[in-house]
Amino acid sequence: MPPKKSNLNNASSKGSRRKRVERAQQLPEQIETTNAAQRIRTAESRAQESQEQRDERLQQNITRTRAARERNIATVRVLDRQRQRISRSLTRASFVRLAFEYAPDINYSAHSKIAIGGMDKVCQYCQALKFRNEAAGMCCASGKVVLSPLPAPPEPLLSLLTGNSDDSKLFLRKAEHNLKLPLMSKKHGTYYIQKKLKHKWTI
Repeated sequence: MPPKKSNLNNASSKGSRRKRVERAQQLPEQIETTNAAQRIRTAESRAQESQEQRDERLQQNITRTRAARERNIATVRVLDRQRQRISRSLTRASFVRLAFEYAPDINYSAHSKIAIGGMDKVCQYCQALKFRNEAAGMCCASGKVVLSPLPAPPEPLLSLLTGNSDDSKLFLRKAEHNLKLPLMSKKHGTYYIQKKLKHKWTI
């Protein structure tokens, strides 16, 4: 029969948890009283120390402080290496799985592959708005494609598109929702469209 495991560690852990709970439930006045009593006990204990005991205590404090500082330095180095790795990865052409190494102190939005600017470039042929680095000729093939203006829609559709009446606002809101319906023709399994209500279509 295997020997029973000691319960000393469990008892110590339970005692520590109980003390933490008791401290968390103390009032500010009780905390101040406890801290003052602890300071008095510490001062009395140090007053009774011999020189050898004092030197040993100070040396232990120095050792603990140095170990804590080394742990902090190691943590900072690890974080620095991670930031450097992410910064280098931002210079690559591929952004695959980059989100799994996200660092909050890196300004991803300023990267040249992400900050594409606004649509403030105007085509000289059709006056279409384009992005700064968008390829020329994408809109009208450099003036080779000329479309006739669309005629004004007939009534009552014209009034429904203005957004000036309650019926028009309702129509525009429902029209935006109905534009999602062509997704069903793509033969995907399930679509969730979140508006006021949650709609689900299974194909």
